[in-house]
Amino acid sequence: MYDFDAGDLSLDFANTKNWHASKKPIEELTSYADLITWGEEAGLVTPEFASRLRQWESERPREAIRSYDHAIQVREAIYLIFSHLYAKQPVMESDLEILNSVVRKAMGNLRLAPNGGKFNWKWAEEIDGSDLILWPVARAAAELLTSDKVGRVRECEDDRGCGFLFIDQTKNHSRRWCSMDSCGNRAKAKRHYSRVQTG
Repeated sequence: MYDFDAGDLSLDFANTKNWHASKKPIEELTSYADLITWGEEAGLVTPEFASRLRQWESERPREAIRSYDHAIQVREAIYLIFSHLYAKQPVMESDLEILNSVVRKAMGNLRLAPNGGKFNWKWAEEIDGSDLILWPVARAAAELLTSDKVGRVRECEDDRGCGFLFIDQTKNHSRRWCSMDSCGNRAKAKRHYSRVQTG
């Protein structure tokens, strides 16, 4: 149902709003239930924990709405941070603080857990787990921002405002569109039409 082809979990989350930079964006996460489903599809929560979150949502609908609103606020901050970086514009302190507040909570909820003679990071599962889905997203955003890959973050250049964020993994770092099948083909067709008209 959801797309996970941006090359980074935090960008996948930012892309849950289609046509982000257009006048008529399309919201994919319309409820806390959608957020749970996205977390499940992203592999952030087990089906069992997703059931617990759905139970929590039904028992505490107001808190679930607040958690949903917070998730959308975090998503918008992540989108704006990376969009501004790509456009070489200053990142807003308010967006960075929104992300930092989740990063602080996320890092405080990481635990070392044994795994067959080795150790892995594991998230502590809160009773309500309302922010659990955001923790790995915030951690991924922080890791991307502090890595060399941040310079390869791109935003689809479609002139209609696609706004899809992705990591350019091409050898020559020349990817310009979310996909050649959609925005890329449209841009090529538009250039061809323009050449034919002037030619």
